Amino acid sequence: MKLYISLIISLSVSVFCRSQDTKVSVLTPGYEQRIRDFIDTSEVIDTHEHLLSPEILERTTFLDFSLLLEQNSYDGLIASGMSESMIRKLYFEPTTVSEKWKIIEPYWNKSFNTASNRILLLAIKDLYGINELNGSTVESLSAKIKKAYSGEWFNHVLKDLCRIDYLIEDGDNVGAKYDYFRYAKRFSPWLSVNTKFRIDSLAVMQVEPIYTLEDYVKSMRIVFEDALEKGMVVVKVNAAYKRTLSFEKVTTENARKVFRTLINGNEDLVISAKDAKPLQDYMMFQLLELAKQHKIPVAFHTGIQAGGVNIIGNSDPTLLTNLFYEYPDVNFVLFHGSYPFGGELTTLVRNFQNVYIDMNWTYSISPTYARRYLNEWLEAVPASKIMAFGGDQRCVENTYGNLLIAKQVISDVLIEKVKTGYLSESEAIKIARMILYDNAAKFYNLKQVE
Repeated sequence: MKLYISLIISLSVSVFCRSQDTKVSVLTPGYEQRIRDFIDTSEVIDTHEHLLSPEILERTTFLDFSLLLEQNSYDGLIASGMSESMIRKLYFEPTTVSEKWKIIEPYWNKSFNTASNRILLLAIKDLYGINELNGSTVESLSAKIKKAYSGEWFNHVLKDLCRIDYLIEDGDNVGAKYDYFRYAKRFSPWLSVNTKFRIDSLAVMQVEPIYTLEDYVKSMRIVFEDALEKGMVVVKVNAAYKRTLSFEKVTTENARKVFRTLINGNEDLVISAKDAKPLQDYMMFQLLELAKQHKIPVAFHTGIQAGGVNIIGNSDPTLLTNLFYEYPDVNFVLFHGSYPFGGELTTLVRNFQNVYIDMNWTYSISPTYARRYLNEWLEAVPASKIMAFGGDQRCVENTYGNLLIAKQVISDVLIEKVKTGYLSESEAIKIARMILYDNAAKFYNLKQVE
């Protein structure tokens, strides 16, 4: 019997190996270019942006080259030693273009190599015909940016050049002008509450008193339902910037004790993170109940945080495991490829039917990381659970540059898979369509996908 089983296994392995060899040998010449052409000309769904609208930019002091450094590039400048006071001078004070460059130049020369800065350089080369960012180009570049934004530049870059069919904006600050925009909504006032002032502020905004825990829960429900009417397609949780992603199930009475401490305190009362956690955790479960009721997916910021010093351990995606168990009917998506927790993300998405990957931001953190883990995820998890593009940018120029890098990485990975015989050419093209468009369309309920 053992000999029979061994023979069957040997024959199966032999047939599998021959089938793989056959795939490699029958490749039709030109498959590399066909895959690249398909990806380069594909419509995409951009799953995550923080774009500043032209109307907002006109009221700022940075409708010039410094716009392109918002947010990802100046994180590199800060890491190189630039101070917060310099950032304020760049973005919140009337400072000339030449003065801005004098501030930036020493730190640009230390950080020009970062992926976010390479994206910036790709964008200004293609969009403005400028090859370098230096003292001799910033004035011309700034003038071109200002002129471009006086027209339909914003829409032209996103729709005509990037071929973005839908775009999910973090918040609804861009407004209803662009009918292809949808929104992610944060509920930070409830998930990070630790002051009486925050509760009172919500009551003032809603013109409705908040005296009890039930009133507080109701105030979140009102905002949730209003966001649905405005086009919210996903709940966004960025709690890891302030606290751990470990949310424990808390009794109503324990949450009520914390709420009473706050509501009965002085206006300037602030309680510790430890003392506030039971109420914050309770509100997370209330938020997930709303998501479940309205069939809205929930996105978590996981991994690397923007904007300076943060505690990376707070954003480990494995801390969310109990929520995935508790809410099997809620679809969760983990943003930013969970950088640097790519392996942990693989395991979570493989083990839970309701957990998905979103690679937004990863290309401007590290294209190598994106390439490595996309390669791995295409082997370890269903392709239907990967969303491969979101710029996570403040300006359309950097979204454009980010998309160029994303398409290059995706093409490289899929071409290599075809070259080695892991995928056929038609399978690679099918996957490209899935991860750039179809998966996001279905996950965020943007349109029906066959």
